[in-house]
Amino acid sequence: MHIAFVPARRGSEGFKFKNRLFFDHTANFIDGMDWFDQVICSSNDENILSRAAERLYTVHKRSDELSGPTVSIKSVLTNVVEDISLPYDGYIWLFYLPILYKDRVDFERTKKIIETEKPGSLCTFVPARTHPYSCWTYDNRKRILGQYFSNDIYRRQDYPQAWAHYHYVYCCKVDEISSLNSELLNSKTRPVFLNSEISDKLIEVDTPEDYKKWKGQIEGNDTQ
Repeated sequence: MHIAFVPARRGSEGFKFKNRLFFDHTANFIDGMDWFDQVICSSNDENILSRAAERLYTVHKRSDELSGPTVSIKSVLTNVVEDISLPYDGYIWLFYLPILYKDRVDFERTKKIIETEKPGSLCTFVPARTHPYSCWTYDNRKRILGQYFSNDIYRRQDYPQAWAHYHYVYCCKVDEISSLNSELLNSKTRPVFLNSEISDKLIEVDTPEDYKKWKGQIEGNDTQ
């Protein structure tokens, strides 16, 4: 069983009501794929819940306690599983509304991996924009610099590969959630590494400036 899960809380600090603005964009994408057995929308926003109900989605009315900016996605998903009866071996596919770029081909390829390998969880990864070997801490009290990872490698080409997780395509089994961290990952998560061509298109829209950047990207593609 494949379940699409759309978290869409009302509050947004950087971009007011962005989830209302982006809901139809992602919902249309989900509705364009015929292999989802169920779509769940979790929100504390009556506007979004009403629109989800019109699409015949399973509506999960989220409590205000689980709708704050510091609440982890694991906490939200755990609550959904507690409130809605889901098969333990079903796969939940996470759709973050601010990730506007979506290519059906990427999801179809991932589905084949799930059907073949049956991992407990799967997540896409992109090349790290800043390598951890180049990152430093600073103790203001002692005025001392420190490396996040101690090393004396001075040539960038000698750095080991570094990847950052990105919930562009993400899914996990229902019975795997308890073993995952707050970002729904663990050491057994099946990674799918994205090339720079795809990762460069991924803009997570958290501010109006991000949205303008994404719109410019779309308009630029339309003129090519």
